[in-house]
Amino acid sequence: MPAPTDSEPTAGDGGSTVRWWSAVVVGGGVSVGLGWFLSYAAALPFYLGVFFFLVVGLVIGAVVFRVASPGRPYRRTTILCGTSIIVLIGWGATIAIEARNFPNVVARKAQKRTLSIGHRTAEAYRHAVSDGVRDHLRQSYPPGGLVGYVRWVLANKELTKGDVAELRRPMSFPVTGKAWVIRVLLCLGLLGFGIASQTWPLRIAFDPPPKK
Repeated sequence: MPAPTDSEPTAGDGGSTVRWWSAVVVGGGVSVGLGWFLSYAAALPFYLGVFFFLVVGLVIGAVVFRVASPGRPYRRTTILCGTSIIVLIGWGATIAIEARNFPNVVARKAQKRTLSIGHRTAEAYRHAVSDGVRDHLRQSYPPGGLVGYVRWVLANKELTKGDVAELRRPMSFPVTGKAWVIRVLLCLGLLGFGIASQTWPLRIAFDPPPKK
């Protein structure tokens, strides 16, 4: 194999491990911070929101690159491991926030669709609905919370009065079951591609010169 020239990028023996993992920590923090935005973007109709995962992935990857680049090059396995951790943190945070917000989303929709809420205030009605959703997930899809939400969204497309007493009529959700699985896998893939496109070049000592 010919020796690399000054114009050819070379794979290194591994840069500063501390700097790389510091970059991973920063990237993970940014991923959690942007998870709130992504949890709402993912819910946009017709899978439009999944493309935000690519854009956000590029942003997160750029931050990691900025922090880690002074210590390049890094081993491929190190980059792969760290990048995977960042992707899973961001993706997992998005689903966790989506699950946490689900009872409140149902409550707001129920209030808009209900003509009479009795003598209660709108806030009291929303609290009753959200508490009812949490109780339903906990009792019918134990242990409730994140796990209960995932179990419910894979099995159902609607909530009824039999599930939540405060609901006056059934409430359906378009992205459940297989559609939800497709959505979260697309989100995972696009987020991973966006981040990796920025971190993978850290395996070489310097960026190759532009082609003439």
